[in-house]
Amino acid sequence: MLEVLDGGLRTTVQDMGRCGGQALGIPPSGAQDGFALRIANLLAGNPPGGPLVVGGEPGAAGLEMTLGRLRLRALEDHVLALAGADTGATIDGGPVPCWSSFVLRAGQTLACGLALSGARAYLAVHGGIDVPLYRGSRATHVGGGFGGLEGRALQPGDRLPVGRATASAEALAGRRLRPDLVPRYETPHEVRVVAGPEAHLFTADSVETFYATPWKLNPKADRTGMRFIGPALSFRPERPGYLVEDAGLDPSNIVIDPGAPVGTIQVPSGVEPIVLCVDSPSIGGYTRIAIVISSDMSRVGQVRPFEETRFVRISHEDAVAALAEQEALLADPAILV
Repeated sequence: MLEVLDGGLRTTVQDMGRCGGQALGIPPSGAQDGFALRIANLLAGNPPGGPLVVGGEPGAAGLEMTLGRLRLRALEDHVLALAGADTGATIDGGPVPCWSSFVLRAGQTLACGLALSGARAYLAVHGGIDVPLYRGSRATHVGGGFGGLEGRALQPGDRLPVGRATASAEALAGRRLRPDLVPRYETPHEVRVVAGPEAHLFTADSVETFYATPWKLNPKADRTGMRFIGPALSFRPERPGYLVEDAGLDPSNIVIDPGAPVGTIQVPSGVEPIVLCVDSPSIGGYTRIAIVISSDMSRVGQVRPFEETRFVRISHEDAVAALAEQEALLADPAILV
């Protein structure tokens, strides 16, 4: 059991999300940086779950801290692991390294400060956070009020139940991610994308601008969508009459609200592209200029307000290869030392 002393700016219980609900309008939710949560779970001796949305298995539930500042007290001994953004974590004032596992003894306090680099930190505990399942996942969707701990962010006084231990602290504590695999959250962030279904509706100059621009993250970004500040994009002038009649005069509108998977980049009215994130709706009626590849949504999740991001176009084949490479890496026991 862990007691929350300070819930931070926004800390929620997350796993790798719930599959199969988007047809019903239920977002997958789950970790914004799935790579970091999965590594934290591996370090803590938990099942990591599958890749974003397509994995099927949500893995163990941990905590996602947005920009940090979380304090927990252990009510019994636990093996924990931290990954993602560096929050300068301490146990009773002594430093705790990120991307590693450690023991938090009963009565000790883990304190995470504001993130020094990156936007989201992840805390895993051996056995997982044992809150009730909702549609097969423990992920929190705050807007819908379901999943996690009562469908909300953590508050002081909350107590987090922990699942049954399956390994000893001696076997798990002190493990760390191989140093050469630790992500560096440097700007400008490079995020790989494939062309979107309506990319042809933008002018050639606007498509070139989209890929050439260092976009700055709007501070109003959240787990539903991350809006990026930059130049306006324009659309091709030719527009069939039925589009105007059925979709209106705004050239960013499309007639049928299509599926909008996580990573979809919409550009309403050609202003501020929006990357749809893990809590986003499953449909959308705006032109889709590009789609972030699933393995790079973790990079999007670590962008801080006003930091720059460049979108890099790759082929569908390269996107599939990137996912396969990530999954092979996570399945290799040698990534932990």
